[in-house]
Amino acid sequence: MAATAVLALAVAGAVIWWDREHEGQASRIGGTAGPVAAELPAAPPAPEAPDGAHLVSGIGPDGRYFVDQDGAPVLVRGDSPWSMLVDLSPEEALTYLDDRQGRGVNALIVSLLGATANGGPSDDGATADGLLPFVGGDVLSWEPAYWDRAHTILAAAAERGMSVFLYPVDGWTVGRAFSPASQQDCRTYGERVGRWAADLPGVVWMTGGDYFPATDDPAAGSDVDRCFDQVVQGIRDTGDTRPFSIQLGYPRSVSTDDPYWASRVDFSFVYSYPPAPDAVRQAYDHEPAIPALFAEGNYEGENNDGGPPATPESLRRQAAWALTSGSPGDFYGSDDWEFLDGWQDRLDAPGLRQVGVVRDVLEALPWWQLRPSDDLLIAGAGEARVDDTTDVLDGDRATAAVTADGRTAVVYVPTARELGLDLGVLAAGPTARWVDPSSGEATDVALTERLRTPGRNADGGGDWLLVIGPG
Repeated sequence: MAATAVLALAVAGAVIWWDREHEGQASRIGGTAGPVAAELPAAPPAPEAPDGAHLVSGIGPDGRYFVDQDGAPVLVRGDSPWSMLVDLSPEEALTYLDDRQGRGVNALIVSLLGATANGGPSDDGATADGLLPFVGGDVLSWEPAYWDRAHTILAAAAERGMSVFLYPVDGWTVGRAFSPASQQDCRTYGERVGRWAADLPGVVWMTGGDYFPATDDPAAGSDVDRCFDQVVQGIRDTGDTRPFSIQLGYPRSVSTDDPYWASRVDFSFVYSYPPAPDAVRQAYDHEPAIPALFAEGNYEGENNDGGPPATPESLRRQAAWALTSGSPGDFYGSDDWEFLDGWQDRLDAPGLRQVGVVRDVLEALPWWQLRPSDDLLIAGAGEARVDDTTDVLDGDRATAAVTADGRTAVVYVPTARELGLDLGVLAAGPTARWVDPSSGEATDVALTERLRTPGRNADGGGDWLLVIGPG
């Protein structure tokens, strides 16, 4: 999403650009909020999910994945329409939601308030047709028409089986559309948001967003850190216990990087423009275990490393690396995160189709039982490390995940090569098949200690998925 940020940072005047787009993150927000209650109120009844919907409602018992309202694992298959609530009319929003439902998308990243830097038409939070969220900018004086429309659109997402990773305030709107007078305002706003969303199933709470805390004492947090936290505490004051996390800054971060937030998040938002395995594994290895969700990388039509626009291969690599490195899903994005003119004509994006292939392959397996493995590949694993400037297409590491019983395994191989496998890691008698991650076409293969990738896939790339299962 922050392509313009990365490009701007590479040219003269970058500091001025960064100050303009992120200056709100250094806002001073005085006063204190009421203390966190010793005992928060009991959680209200969970909002009822539509029939057949599997919406994110909590975290699995081992801390590795998300579950729905019935406790069943949910593989996150995300898209990133950040500015949907402010750029689209209700009718346009339904067009987008219907399309994404048909493409297997079950999760969305959405900002509740708009700003030019998160794709909105203006920094006062107004919708494209002029609805404002607040009266005179007062975050505690709500304009009903804005909030009613937002609620209607989010309810429509839930009706279509889509969870919403929702940012009540983010790193672009703070100090602009969201300018609280005090920390207590932040707390009260959060309580109001919690009550407003209490009947919306499938909400996952977020904050941050290209967020770089402006403080010399990260453990103590900045005024904005504390305000974000007070918003979350206000939501919790309503009895809402739904998962929460923060998105930190590019080019690579995980939510637990920041000491102020490390103990406050329920899952890790993994953010990586370079190849994803390092960041996902860092988040996965955190103790105690929390889901390590790959939630932002490069977007289709953009490249946040400064190279050529991301290709379908770039996107399927990100998804496949994430899903074989411990992530319980992934988020796709395109340069229509801000709904550029003609976005309706680009809904059938090849990158999303191919990411969908990768998701389908994993979802057909007991994916929630897979664990990243450093033991299955004994040769041909590729380059172990990358830096923050490495383009996705320049990474060549193969990644593997195996279930504890050894009955199921998946290997993602990004470039042509011969693999060496330790078959002792697997249960006896497995079958294997190569799956083209661009088309889904599968070819059975005899499982031996040495295997070579089949050649070019249907998209012309050299990447493949090796899927191993019981005989």
